[in-house]
Amino acid sequence: MEFNKEIEIIIKDYRSLAIELGSDHLSSYHFILALLKTDNYPNVIFTNKKWEFIALQKSMVEIEKKYCENYFLTKEFEKALKNSKYYAWIYNQNEIKSEHIIFALLSDKKSYACKYLNSVGMNYLDFKTEYEKTAEFEPNIFLEIIVNNTFLKRIKTPNLVYKVLK
Repeated sequence: MEFNKEIEIIIKDYRSLAIELGSDHLSSYHFILALLKTDNYPNVIFTNKKWEFIALQKSMVEIEKKYCENYFLTKEFEKALKNSKYYAWIYNQNEIKSEHIIFALLSDKKSYACKYLNSVGMNYLDFKTEYEKTAEFEPNIFLEIIVNNTFLKRIKTPNLVYKVLK
């Protein structure tokens, strides 16, 4: 499964933002801030629910600016990118979009991004409800249950189920 064109634009902005902020890595926080610059379902939902990211923007500004030629993804964000395909499957879509990455971030309760998103009032169920109203998509409940089970995800059950259903 491939990422859609919007994700390519966000990732380009995401890297530029990390450079601008003097970061030596690419994190889920950078992704969220880059996502706010584009027109997409997550941004519409954030606006409708009045979820603001001013504190995140301020916290990302570093005093000492660094320049690093080689950036690395944090393990947290790499995991979210890998798991985002499951959320595309849940909504029967053939490409990964920004909303699928937000779902993956919100489903990882231990991640810093999830904790931050929860602190501004966003949780998985609220985002899911708003997404389904805004985008008018119905989830495959069976796949959603499998994908949101940590143990089943760890043993790659969603991949097997998806191949069988396909």
